[in-house]
Amino acid sequence: MNIISLFRDAWKITSRAWPLWTLAVGFLISIVPAVLLGGTLGGLSALLTLQTPTDSLFWIETLRQTPVWQLILLWSVALIITVFTSALTYICQAAMLRGATLAAEQGSVSLGAALALGWRRVRTILILSLTFGGIIAIFSLLPPLAVFITVNYDPQLGSVVLQGAQLFTGPVGTGLSLVLFLIILVVAVEDVRLRAAPGRAWTVFRQGWWALLVVFIVSALAGLPLMILLVPLIIIVPLGVMFGTTAGVLVTLVCCAGVAVVGIPYLLLTFVFTTVLYALTYQAAARLADATQPPVST
Repeated sequence: MNIISLFRDAWKITSRAWPLWTLAVGFLISIVPAVLLGGTLGGLSALLTLQTPTDSLFWIETLRQTPVWQLILLWSVALIITVFTSALTYICQAAMLRGATLAAEQGSVSLGAALALGWRRVRTILILSLTFGGIIAIFSLLPPLAVFITVNYDPQLGSVVLQGAQLFTGPVGTGLSLVLFLIILVVAVEDVRLRAAPGRAWTVFRQGWWALLVVFIVSALAGLPLMILLVPLIIIVPLGVMFGTTAGVLVTLVCCAGVAVVGIPYLLLTFVFTTVLYALTYQAAARLADATQPPVST
């Protein structure tokens, strides 16, 4: 497996296969509800743990007095919406992976060909989304739920619970997300049946784990500039919300617009490139795996 060649081919496909960019836009749009809901619940849980709210944050006390059952109901609705919208993101991602493999094999790919996943692929992805994806969503939204339950007893206890839950659910959720992505990668590229997909994923992973690890590291490093770009938002947006002045709102809007102009094209570029790179790396690892044992039954 020539990793340099894979990088070169991935860049060639990224620069030419514009249907993959269209699918990437669809992916980003479909993931917005989950991101907004997760951020809203996380922000509410953090506000509920504040010890000494200022006069400008008097509404935190009102929020803290909200009955627990209403907060849990809000959490449940957010969970359901997150699970179902995540299913759409997985389908978009599978179409990108399939499109990348078609582009590698045929030299080009159309949007229709990439979306032609077939009923078996779609059904498998939906089952994975509603089961495995549901478990991941629960883990990601568990810290706010823990705060909603405990904060009415003691805000300080809620803060401790929030930090402890994040330390636990973060690594577990990340690990489960990687496993789910690898299984969806198998389904998207090879249309493997649901029962055979985990075993096939493990077989290919054992053969090409080092190359997949390189791609994962590259993906993480590619996200660093975007994280640095978001630093002003992390600082300015909370200040604008806390003080609520006209100047604070205007500065927040300008900062968001500036980040969007630079960040969205960069995000699309890195997302398409790394997705294509994952697909090509998987194909190469699968060929090596099949050279040592019979291919999996599809």
